[in-house]
Amino acid sequence: MNPKIRIPVVFIDPVIGDLGGPSRSTKIIEDEKAVFLNALRLSYPHVEFLSYDIREPVDVQAFLNVEGNAVGYVVVTLNSLMGFIDPIIRSGKPVVVISEAYAGAGEYMLGVSKALSEGYPVIGVSTRNLASQAAINKVRYLVALARLRMSKVLFIVSPSLKSHLYWQFGPNTDMYSVFRLIQSITGVTPVLMDANEFRTRFFDRVSDDEADEWTNRWVKYAEAVYDDTMDETRNSAKLYVAMRNAVRELGVSAVAVDCIVLYNTGLLRAWPCLGYMQLWYDGIIPICEADPYAAVPILIAKYLLNRNGFVVNVGVDEERSEFIYHHYYAPTNPHGSDRPEVPYVITKAHLGTKHASVHVKLPTNEPVTVVGFNPEERLLTIHVSKAVNNEYAPQACATKLIGSGNVTNVVRNWRWRSGWHRVVIYGDFRRELEEFARLLELKVLHEDL
Repeated sequence: MNPKIRIPVVFIDPVIGDLGGPSRSTKIIEDEKAVFLNALRLSYPHVEFLSYDIREPVDVQAFLNVEGNAVGYVVVTLNSLMGFIDPIIRSGKPVVVISEAYAGAGEYMLGVSKALSEGYPVIGVSTRNLASQAAINKVRYLVALARLRMSKVLFIVSPSLKSHLYWQFGPNTDMYSVFRLIQSITGVTPVLMDANEFRTRFFDRVSDDEADEWTNRWVKYAEAVYDDTMDETRNSAKLYVAMRNAVRELGVSAVAVDCIVLYNTGLLRAWPCLGYMQLWYDGIIPICEADPYAAVPILIAKYLLNRNGFVVNVGVDEERSEFIYHHYYAPTNPHGSDRPEVPYVITKAHLGTKHASVHVKLPTNEPVTVVGFNPEERLLTIHVSKAVNNEYAPQACATKLIGSGNVTNVVRNWRWRSGWHRVVIYGDFRRELEEFARLLELKVLHEDL
């Protein structure tokens, strides 16, 4: 069980200021604090919010001394203009500012603009109604950031790769240092397990009966089965149970299997695709091909947006202005539902050379946001397209979502250090990702603009 998230809420609420003076100002301030805190606690019942008042300069340092280890701060400006917001922002912590539109606006207008010009991780909103959805929803960014920093991802890799990733040998660059770099930026903790240990502790202990149960279930609920062997599907079922058991035993949030390497070297002769599809219904986040870059957008999508993001290779048809987002699987609940939203087909891929793949008939006629992460440049890349079709074809991967958008701009702006993989998230979330990137102190590149 994850530790409870705790977030400090700081009220800048001197009784004398732009609002007016006591005793009326005292009552108004206390009433607004109560309304805001009640709305917060109703919206985020699993989060502990700790309330502080800033009324004198000494209160600022006292607060920072106590809450120096917090993931970030919610700052609510109820009165102006003493400049109390400045030292809180300059602590360098991620800050979400909620401003009361009248008396709190002075602190907000001067403090936030200055912070943004100087590159501090700050977002905010000013409103007459502190209990509005616009105000309360801003706090979800800190909740998501806290969940991100608490996350652990189980990477199942070859013994040699685990050694390289763990020991950080002298010649290591990029690939071998990327886990430490991602952890330093996001707080996500990698948990490394070599495939031999995984097989012994988890995979080999799955019974044939349990594997058969899941095989039969997947076949029963598939729209069609175009695979000529069930042996591979049965191995995938065994791998699914093993991944699920490993995640639960180790207390991690997500699992990432280096499937192509492990399968082709014989270290783990099972594909995770069907299991990845199923893991979303267990509350477990799957990461294709053990891609640590893709893990970050997938975790952000779940924690901030409650969307089930998935890894894709990005193909392009510039003549038709279409993207071909393709991979071995996609979630059947991409909008984050606890029930299936779309059908799937069990099939082969790569001209029939890969079995136990999944063709998911993903939703169409709606926008998708496609995200890449480049830790070396501290960069999120984003483009938005419209999902228009699903293609079923024997070449390449099984799931092929077609998106319509500004393909030529994306090709020209593609940052190769982010790799070929991107993460598809259903919905248009440019603004939300921009704001979250600001709290992580990441730059944003809109590839399609």
